[in-house]
Amino acid sequence: MATTLFTNGDVYTPLRVIRNGMVVAEDGRIAYAGPPLSIPPGATVIDCAGGIISPGFVDIHVHGGGGGDFMDARQDAVRKALIHHARHGTTSLLATTCTAPMDRIFNAFDCIRDMMKNESGGARILGIHMEGPYLAKPEPGCHIAGLIHDPTPDEIARVLGYGDLIRRITLAPEIPGALEFIRAAAQQGICVSGGHSMATYEEVRRAAEAGVRHITHLWSAMSTVKRVNAKRFAGMVEAALLCDDLTTEVIADGRHLPTSLLRLAYKNKGAGGLCLVSDAMRASGMPEGVYEVCGLDAVVEDGVALTMDRSCFASSIITMEAAVQHMILDAGIAPLDAL
Repeated sequence: MATTLFTNGDVYTPLRVIRNGMVVAEDGRIAYAGPPLSIPPGATVIDCAGGIISPGFVDIHVHGGGGGDFMDARQDAVRKALIHHARHGTTSLLATTCTAPMDRIFNAFDCIRDMMKNESGGARILGIHMEGPYLAKPEPGCHIAGLIHDPTPDEIARVLGYGDLIRRITLAPEIPGALEFIRAAAQQGICVSGGHSMATYEEVRRAAEAGVRHITHLWSAMSTVKRVNAKRFAGMVEAALLCDDLTTEVIADGRHLPTSLLRLAYKNKGAGGLCLVSDAMRASGMPEGVYEVCGLDAVVEDGVALTMDRSCFASSIITMEAAVQHMILDAGIAPLDAL
């Protein structure tokens, strides 16, 4: 058994901080976290030099990294992404797919299933996050609008045939067929998220009653307050901030959202209702240039990925490590809550 000791650091657990603590890992898994123990013979000791020792990050929305994308449906590409994110502290993730022809999506599902059976040398895949194609066409983000469509009963049945693999689905709850899909997916224990949506507040509430539990990348590709004549109507953003039965996520790269909005999300949702995601694409960890994401070319420059006309973000190129650092150092969130 290989034993590794992490010493001389503050140990952050979900419940408390252990000052000047120790973490003991046996064969890659945490076996102890607490006050310092005596060092057993043969153990590898890592001196953390007064830094933070925390559990690995869990990224529930990530498309790729290190040159690979989960939609590539190739084990070498998936392995690149898993190794890249593990190098930056992510130990578990949901492999996120995007809008594409349905056969390509199912090929990606099959490849991800195969990868979950094997040791990748990187982050562990907990399951799939299916983002698209059941989105609102006015809010495609970097998804191909021409491939976005409403769910049909046959497609719902085929998708839910992967119910043992899919852990999360993002869809626009206002589109035809969405509520039926939400109910069926929720019955299988899948976390259904609202996103890429033009839904009104009332439509989000109906979706929550049907089984929606989470809102995808808050403020990005979704409805907010709009004015029609003299009246104003709330949208998905307001529902996410107001409703205690909905959790949400933010892309904390310093580009998608200003620190004021990150603080607003944290103030409204708290650490228990808000999570950080990378939403990273294949260019994370790669040089600047042009990369494919969701079937479209994106240009990576100045620390961000954009569609070729530079009108829209094309996922991100950050890691969870960078997101946590931004929340602590720039948004001023306490480390225990950021972690």
